Amino acid sequence: MEKLTIGQLAKRVGLRTSALRYYEEQGLLEPASRTGAGYRLYEAEAEQQLRFIQRAQRLGFSLADIQILLEGWQEGNLSDETIIKTAQERYLALERQVTQLLVLQHELELFLQDMQQEARRPNGSSDSLFKRLIDQVCASPLNQPAETMLDWMMDYTGCILTSAEAQALLGRLRGQHVHIWQEEEGYHILVVSDDPAVGQALAALAQLEANCQAHAHTDQAPEFLHQQEGYLLIARGAHDFIFARLFLALERERKT
Repeated sequence: MEKLTIGQLAKRVGLRTSALRYYEEQGLLEPASRTGAGYRLYEAEAEQQLRFIQRAQRLGFSLADIQILLEGWQEGNLSDETIIKTAQERYLALERQVTQLLVLQHELELFLQDMQQEARRPNGSSDSLFKRLIDQVCASPLNQPAETMLDWMMDYTGCILTSAEAQALLGRLRGQHVHIWQEEEGYHILVVSDDPAVGQALAALAQLEANCQAHAHTDQAPEFLHQQEGYLLIARGAHDFIFARLFLALERERKT
């Protein structure tokens, strides 16, 4: 089969030839051979390899991570622990980003609902366009149910929140009205309630997490506070976003 020059290959994948040379410097691409004059020649499979690199870059993988993934893909060894860890870490990074957006979406929904309820309407008029906007915002689903989040936490962290005791506590918190926001130290989860049973459940949940062996080597135990607006849980650490997603899912069940 006829080999491709660097110019031909670059044109096929929509890249500059300098990009292909850079990938070669990083150990991601190797020419199959060279001409007598020293020009690079590539096998047709190099096009598929470059498209793999481009796709991984769009997903935010670093070049070092792409090299790990590429080697496993080419060798047909996707069960390698390093490959799994690399992909898992990128997934977690995306989950953190998604959580931030879902929290904002959730709070936007509440903000718009409060605006509608508190706005002064002359002559009892209703803002139909505004109501349509609220309906549109509310129609966007929060992806995963609480059970799915718990299963995933069990697989990834071995967290005590997956225990029967914790699930019983979460059952008491299911459907509660919550506000969630992010600050530097972590996610703040405010359960809007004056029910002492709700506060007791949330406090017990925070204590369980503080004693969790999965986080025994960290100083990131959640903090529980009783405020005028309700009960506040401050989740900290590398997995704080899991709490945010979990409570978003628990609160969503109030509406379904």
